[in-house]
Amino acid sequence: GASAAATAAAAAALRALARSAGRIAEDPQAPGRLLRVVGAAVGSSGPPQKAVAALLEATIACGVLAMRDALKALEEASIALPADSTVSLLSWCLQEEDEELAEVVERLARNTGGLPFGAYDSLLKLYARIDGARAARLFQEMLGDGFMASEGLCGSLISRSGESKNVAFAEGVAEYLRSKSMMSLAIFKTLMKVYAACGLYEKACDMYEEALALGIKPDSMMHSCAVKFAVKARRKDLSEELFNSAPETDIHNYMCLIRAAGRDAQVDRALEFFNRLKLHKPELIDSTVYNCILDACIVNNATEPAAEIIKEMEAVGACNCVTYNTLIKGHLAHGDQAAAKKSLSELNGAGLMPDSASFNGFLSAAVSAGDFKQVRSLVEEMDSKGVRLDHYSASILMKGARRATDADDASWLLTVLDRPGMNVCEDDILLNTALDACASRRDTKRLSRIVKEVRDSRLRPTVQTYGLLIRSCSILHDIRGCWEFWRQMVTERGMRPNNVTLSCMLDALVSTGRTGEAYKLFEEWRLEVLPNTVLCSTMLKGFANSGEAEKAMLLFKDMQARGVRVNHVTYTTLIDTQARAGKIKQAEELLLQMEQDGCQPNTITYSALLKGYCMKGDLDRALSTFEAMLGRGLEADIVVVNTLLDGCVCHSRFELADSLIADYPQYNIEPSAVTISILVKMWGKRRRLDKAFAVVRSHLALGKSGAPLDAKVGTCLISTCFHNRSPHQAIKALEEMKACDYWHGPDVGTYEVLILGLANAGMCKKAVELAEEAELLARDPSTQMRPIPAASLASLHSMLARHGMQEELAHRLPTRTSADAAAAMEHDRSAPLAPGRRAPPSGRRAPWCRGGR
Repeated sequence: GASAAATAAAAAALRALARSAGRIAEDPQAPGRLLRVVGAAVGSSGPPQKAVAALLEATIACGVLAMRDALKALEEASIALPADSTVSLLSWCLQEEDEELAEVVERLARNTGGLPFGAYDSLLKLYARIDGARAARLFQEMLGDGFMASEGLCGSLISRSGESKNVAFAEGVAEYLRSKSMMSLAIFKTLMKVYAACGLYEKACDMYEEALALGIKPDSMMHSCAVKFAVKARRKDLSEELFNSAPETDIHNYMCLIRAAGRDAQVDRALEFFNRLKLHKPELIDSTVYNCILDACIVNNATEPAAEIIKEMEAVGACNCVTYNTLIKGHLAHGDQAAAKKSLSELNGAGLMPDSASFNGFLSAAVSAGDFKQVRSLVEEMDSKGVRLDHYSASILMKGARRATDADDASWLLTVLDRPGMNVCEDDILLNTALDACASRRDTKRLSRIVKEVRDSRLRPTVQTYGLLIRSCSILHDIRGCWEFWRQMVTERGMRPNNVTLSCMLDALVSTGRTGEAYKLFEEWRLEVLPNTVLCSTMLKGFANSGEAEKAMLLFKDMQARGVRVNHVTYTTLIDTQARAGKIKQAEELLLQMEQDGCQPNTITYSALLKGYCMKGDLDRALSTFEAMLGRGLEADIVVVNTLLDGCVCHSRFELADSLIADYPQYNIEPSAVTISILVKMWGKRRRLDKAFAVVRSHLALGKSGAPLDAKVGTCLISTCFHNRSPHQAIKALEEMKACDYWHGPDVGTYEVLILGLANAGMCKKAVELAEEAELLARDPSTQMRPIPAASLASLHSMLARHGMQEELAHRLPTRTSADAAAAMEHDRSAPLAPGRRAPPSGRRAPWCRGGR
């Protein structure tokens, strides 16, 4: 315990700071520092609660940052949270919509002795909006503690549940009210809105009928909403009953019924409602009503009544931008581009300003037709007229970016995301299309930015969006991010993944070599998310990467037993798995079974089988299978030919390799970077280093018409130089890599091979010089190059010692800590194991890479 003097001094200090709001504003950490000092000074007895409460009250006015630090100090110093402060702090958290800070306050309050009723009020309102399951538990806890929930609190909880579409919690609160006979008109209206917000219009109608059964008389607003919900629920009998009993002045009822008739292709009925309105209340007819009936006619291609309505609108001056947009939409829906363009010209001629909706139909049509020249022209016209792209416009352009066959068109479309004020988190559809487009184009820069924006926002993603976010993190090699979004969806929000979302998570794990984790997750969810072809094929791909051929066959048999459809992708993956494991006979049997099941093998299927023959060294069988593939009418692609060529080189069948190279023109394929690497390796094994360099230089001479070479080609060429005992040529290869416009610069692997090769050859000074160069590049974020691993630096130190150069040169080498090594290992594990045919991630290249892709 503390002395009375220490306690009094502590109280005085706390009250003094509480009165100095200006000081807290200047130094938000001042309350936290004082609380830590006071806690240490007064010991277990703690400072006076009223003084602590006064300081916390003053801290509220100074913002979240100051409060976070103050509460952290309370926890660290074991100072009890004053009961008086709990309610005011939670009320403030509700006002700020800060659930994280509320969780801290709740934890401190529970440690002190429990929650007062006022605390339940704020916490329930906060959790009702973000976490229905948690709110339900807290609601039951409150009732269990003997507190009653008022109608006002329940109404607020139901309303906030609607904001986050937590229907289950709203229904639970409603059941409590029913049990207490506390259902009122206001509660029924709120429940109806919650159901409607979730698209449950049938249940919204049930609320109206339940209210009538209880003798509750609906007011005009509830009646109007009921008409609208009955229309959307396609409750024709109820909607007409409500309409006939409604006051004739309720214009919204008329419009709902006109829209419903138009949706059901009942143009005559829509006109009947419109004429009835004209008869009884002509003064209520304005541009909005005219546009409503016009839309019903245009959508159903009722040209004659539409023309009459337009004539009537022109006579009373009711035409506006929406009128012409409706005409444009109708013409485009029926494929009449000329009429749509005429309506756009008439809009401009009428002195009206077009909006984004005036152009969105044209944009959608141009994207669907793949006419990206027209898309660009339309966007430029919108810009010239000062028409801002809205979320719908941007989502159309994102779909175009995904579909575009020309990389320049796709790049231009993606620049839409860089426009000022373009916030993808404000619209679910735009967010999904933007994530999908950037992921498909491997635009890692924009993808990373969007993922960060999602994390920083208060967005409540859908299951579909979570799948796209997980896929995006996988492309960014951020496996922790994949798990973060998965746990947020499943654990924090209690959402159930669908097949697509689970497939994205499994693929993220499989592509980074975490097949065991993937299979554990697959088994965990297989009862709730029934395995389909995509999920099983993803797991088979993982077994192929990890070489677990037996597990792959067991899963295949399980698929057959469960009736899961097996397609050519499944069979191809299985054949690849068995071929990689050296089980050629099993792979051949799968190929036969594949054909018997009506799945036609494609080029990729044969490529997998050829790879197995090449690994075994059975080149003759590989070539005969290749000929059989061509005999089936399948065309050889670069992957198949590279597989064969690599097999010939690996087993020194150079005469076959020469024959295959000579046949390249007849296959109508262009060499890839992989092809050049194989050829370099071949000439190295044949002791013709001049030919290896010649192959690379001839390909680079093609310029833009040839495939750009990556760092692996350079690494292969340097290895070939050392294989032929020509270290000076290896240095020359590096210089050529740096100087060439169509050769991606060296990566860390290139430097590793060159540095260790030079040191082994006794050229230690040059090796250290290049190690210093590599270190500088690794420190430059623009190069995206990783530092040389600690293991390679250790090998270099050993070589310096062997050549007697340790004392002279070792001090120039960088050092690596164990943490650095662990980070490098994690980076390696995050990188995809088998990118296959996918393009490499985009990003800035090293300063020497001036041109190229």
